[in-house]
Amino acid sequence: MLRPTRWTTRGGLLVAGTAAALLAVATPATAGSAALYCGAGRGLTAEAAVQGAIDDAGVSASADGRFHCELDGEPQIFEVFDDPNFGHIFRASVTMSCE
Repeated sequence: MLRPTRWTTRGGLLVAGTAAALLAVATPATAGSAALYCGAGRGLTAEAAVQGAIDDAGVSASADGRFHCELDGEPQIFEVFDDPNFGHIFRASVTMSCE
């Protein structure tokens, strides 16, 4: 009966350890293919500011090859009364989950 040598045992342990490490790293990366993108916009109405923010996040996602986006949470809307260029405007921020 042949017994494994010390080098054979070490080689087998090295291969098993490397495979386990690769599986541990690869599993979270492939678990979800969606990525989060932030967008910002401004407008004379809150709706225009939110739509600008959605468009901004969508353009960023499409540059990475992700074309299907959905809102992740609620848009944040800020009313500004002293904008130096426009006076009274709205600013918005959104986070989009894109695949």
